Amino acid sequence: MNAFVVAAIAMLVALVPCGILLLRGTIMDAVVAYEAISAIAVMVLILLAEGFRRPGEFELPVLLAVLMFGSGLVFVRMLERWL
Repeated sequence: MNAFVVAAIAMLVALVPCGILLLRGTIMDAVVAYEAISAIAVMVLILLAEGFRRPGEFELPVLLAVLMFGSGLVFVRMLERWL
């Protein structure tokens, strides 16, 4: 295991508090936790692609970063009456 894989594992541990906040927090807390989870997930995929030296795998995290930003906006738009 190299440093990139270790960093990816450490970032996966950071998803646990965000998941708890997503399930137990208010709606605004859930929005913030969703955005944090999406950013951490993209970074984990980038770190794993670099850690396993597979440059072809960088396309998925870049695409997910664009799509998750749009899905976050849709998520907030649907919840705006409760925010």
